[in-house]
Amino acid sequence: MQIGIARVILAGMEMMRTTPKSARATRHRWWVLVLITVLLSTLVLTGRGDASTAYDSEELQFLGLINDYRKENGLRPLLLSDTLTVSSERHSEDMADYGFFAHNTEKSSYYPAASEPWDRMEAEGYRYNTAKGENLAVGYETAEEAMKAWQESPSHNEAMLDGNYRVMGVARINAPGSVHGWYWTTDFGGHVDPSAHAAGESPDPEKQAPKPADKPATPPTAPAEESSEPFRDTNELENGAMGKLGVWSQRARDGADLVLQEGYARLGGYHDGVDELRQRIRVGEDSRLAYDLKIRTGGDQPADRMAVRLTDGQGKTLAVLEEYTGREAVAWERERVDLSRFADRTLFLSFHAQTNGDGITTFQVDKVSLAR
Repeated sequence: MQIGIARVILAGMEMMRTTPKSARATRHRWWVLVLITVLLSTLVLTGRGDASTAYDSEELQFLGLINDYRKENGLRPLLLSDTLTVSSERHSEDMADYGFFAHNTEKSSYYPAASEPWDRMEAEGYRYNTAKGENLAVGYETAEEAMKAWQESPSHNEAMLDGNYRVMGVARINAPGSVHGWYWTTDFGGHVDPSAHAAGESPDPEKQAPKPADKPATPPTAPAEESSEPFRDTNELENGAMGKLGVWSQRARDGADLVLQEGYARLGGYHDGVDELRQRIRVGEDSRLAYDLKIRTGGDQPADRMAVRLTDGQGKTLAVLEEYTGREAVAWERERVDLSRFADRTLFLSFHAQTNGDGITTFQVDKVSLAR
């Protein structure tokens, strides 16, 4: 690939789009952007898809920057995947050692020539049928510089704000005397693998979900295991402030926690999602359900929905109290529902969200209360 260096930003070009012969139809998109003596490249794909590594301060700084950016846009934070960091680091090393800048491996100390990003990820053990992607940059020393450049490139920015991604590998390599000096690779994945962990923590395989099947399994209709704490048959709702998971049971197709450390619940925020948060309640006379709700989306997404409903112990819907669809982003709003018609019954309150493959809608819930 011949790349010219210019003193102006050139338009990003879609270089390749192919459909592999695999039975799993996947799309591979590849953009290259040329900046002032600094190059960027990004690859976004969905396709097939452990190792321990150390992170320098700038790599950890980048994790913080991208997660702050995702939080601002209503998205889940990314975990570090040591497995994906190995594939990222080795690709950065190869680009520096062999003088190329591309997603496809030209020469390598680790992989066959012409290896593509998902080939390198699979070679390191990330063998999941999930969304995958890769951003490349050269010439930047700091995380802030790389982050700013990727934000200013639509295709790179899209990758960083893709709600399908749950984990990331990041590697920054410095090779004095090489063509570009600094080489960044970030590999993204949609499945939380056993090597994944937050910054400053170690991987805990026992807490990770098992490897997925070719397609995500639909959550079962039977209720999830409830808290072992005794249920108090009173006209109350416990942990409505979402301080911790507590009595709330949760199910998420992507395996994520729905009650966040920030003190609210987040449902949706990724493609083709099915999330449910619920707890058992006793409805008294003149009971009223109240909750704070915030909906964040990139545009009108009527197919993305969240239902507030009452179910029986087997998960069968008895009543849909309210239903919300993806719409333009709004601030927190207080919602109220009269439950008096269900007086003297013990039921399950459920927040149930479904999202499709178009756009990304996040439903945020907090300060749930049940009072007269």
